[in-house]
Amino acid sequence: MQAKGFHSTLSTNIPLHARHEYAACNLFVLHELPADIIVDSFELNGHGLCFQFVGNTNLELPTSGVANESGWLLVAVKPETDLVVVDVPLHVRYGVPHEGHNPRHIIQLPPPICFWACPSSYQSLHSTLPSQSPKFHLFNSSAQFEILQHTTSSPLSFDIPVGNINHTLYIEICTVTVTLLAFVYIVQDCWTIFKTLYSAHLKMQ
Repeated sequence: MQAKGFHSTLSTNIPLHARHEYAACNLFVLHELPADIIVDSFELNGHGLCFQFVGNTNLELPTSGVANESGWLLVAVKPETDLVVVDVPLHVRYGVPHEGHNPRHIIQLPPPICFWACPSSYQSLHSTLPSQSPKFHLFNSSAQFEILQHTTSSPLSFDIPVGNINHTLYIEICTVTVTLLAFVYIVQDCWTIFKTLYSAHLKMQ
């Protein structure tokens, strides 16, 4: 599934038919997010999620202003039913302008990794997390992992409009023009207020 626009919700369905076998374990969903994708910590808190995010937390920067490095979002999940749905609101940074008519940018999201993090006593578990993922404090460094295979998520890509690079000069000229006109208006308004106050001061004398 592909999301069109700058805002969407990534929904992950996790079937837990054998969850009682992992009663001593904790369930997590790990998202690797491209640099184009933003997660808002305040919004995640508002959704009641227990999470840890490692990556660029500046929500205002466009794609051109951030390093081309993935962000990592780890979400702790309560395995209370045989089917758990985890919703994570995602947003897209403004993209780099391209050439052509109605240019667009496709952002692919790697599928999330759903896994159990278990005590070291679960020695039969041999799954590993991606080597490039950072260290997280939500689970013990000695934890044993069991990755779940039959999970589904959507959307896994974004299709967003971007600016036309051929329009950059016109946009800059318009921006400068509007800024100068606003400056002239403010100066004129301040001068009018000054004359009014000065006249009132003279009358009082």
